[in-house]
Amino acid sequence: MKKDNEINGNWSHKHDYPIAEVWNTDNTLAQLIAPRLQTFKELDKHCVPAGFSDMRQWNNTIQQMIDAFELLKTARTLSNDDETVVKTGLELFCKHFRDLLD
Repeated sequence: MKKDNEINGNWSHKHDYPIAEVWNTDNTLAQLIAPRLQTFKELDKHCVPAGFSDMRQWNNTIQQMIDAFELLKTARTLSNDDETVVKTGLELFCKHFRDLLD
């Protein structure tokens, strides 16, 4: 017997998450990533990645990532300035993805 969500087509093919999350993967991931980056920034970290002179500089970089994901969470239409913030933040996120540990 099929479940209601199978009949309505509101879930992914594996029924792990709503199909709306699939069609809006960018927003879904931004919703998950932004608060985790914020918490990571607030924690007392023990080291900074290579290329950073101090924790302040590393935290500023993390903030740029946060700003990008916050915009992606909330804005449907981005101004040119917002697009620049998102582009910069996503590039930093990609570059430092493996540095997001302590």
